[in-house]
Amino acid sequence: MFSAVFWLDGRSEGSLKQSIALLASRIPEGQIPETSRAYSISSSGDIDSTVGDVLDWLSRSDNSQWLLVFDNVDREYGGGKTDGDAYDITRYFPEADHGSVLITSRLAKLQQLWGGWKLDKVDENQAHAIFEKWYGRAFGAATGT
Repeated sequence: MFSAVFWLDGRSEGSLKQSIALLASRIPEGQIPETSRAYSISSSGDIDSTVGDVLDWLSRSDNSQWLLVFDNVDREYGGGKTDGDAYDITRYFPEADHGSVLITSRLAKLQQLWGGWKLDKVDENQAHAIFEKWYGRAFGAATGT
C-alpha cells in the first residue's frame, strides 16, 4: 500500500511546480521547513525552494512508499522545438529510486524512453483493478487513496 499518493498537474512547468508546492502542506510538521509548508496557504515565498524541499522529502530513505502521478504531460520537450509550456519532466523526479512514478501522456516519445502501456479510457473500477494487479494489493476508497 502507498503511504502517500500525489496527483500532479503536468500540463505545463508552471502548473507542475504549483502542484508540487501545494503538496508541502500535506507533509508532516517538522519534516520540511515551515516556510515551505506554509506556501500552500499563503502562496508567498520561493516556489522553487518549496519544490526542492518537497522533492528532498520524497528522497528520504525512510519515506519509500509514495506514488507520484504526473498527469497530462503532453508537451514535447527538446529537439529544438519552442513550445513555451514544454519542460524536462526528469527535473521533477525525486533523486531516490524507492518510490513509484506514473506518467500519463499522449506522447509516444515518453513511452519509448521509459516503457509504457497504451491504455484506452478507463472508469474508476477499471483504474483500481489496474493498480491492484500491478502492485498486488488493494487500492481503494477504504484506504482513502
